[in-house]
Amino acid sequence: MPDYSIRNPAVVLVEDEPDILIILHRLMRDLTGGYDIVTVSSGAEALAQIALRPVPLVITDYNMPGMNGLQLTTAIKETSPDTRVVLITAYATPELEKRAREQRVDYYLPKPFPLDRLEQIVRDVLH
Repeated sequence: MPDYSIRNPAVVLVEDEPDILIILHRLMRDLTGGYDIVTVSSGAEALAQIALRPVPLVITDYNMPGMNGLQLTTAIKETSPDTRVVLITAYATPELEKRAREQRVDYYLPKPFPLDRLEQIVRDVLH
């Protein structure tokens, strides 16, 4: 078991598009209170962060090189089953939504989505 005692809990944002990552970070800044906001561009980096600290919430894009959001969710749930995962996708299909449920994605948001929906999810998970 990792020693989390020296790190604040974090919200991890996983997105390979830098502009979207900046927007998500700005949105999270006002919602997360005492949580660190960690931005990464790959699933592997997200898993490294989860190994270092408590992470109650991961917000991830679906379509990323190397490891997609569903593969990341599977890996997260194996090592940190209490972490909630929000999957954001521009490639929304009924099949993808079904696969997301099967992989235990907690929240599925097709793009474009209302920012207030994401804000409500963050509040529900963190407060």
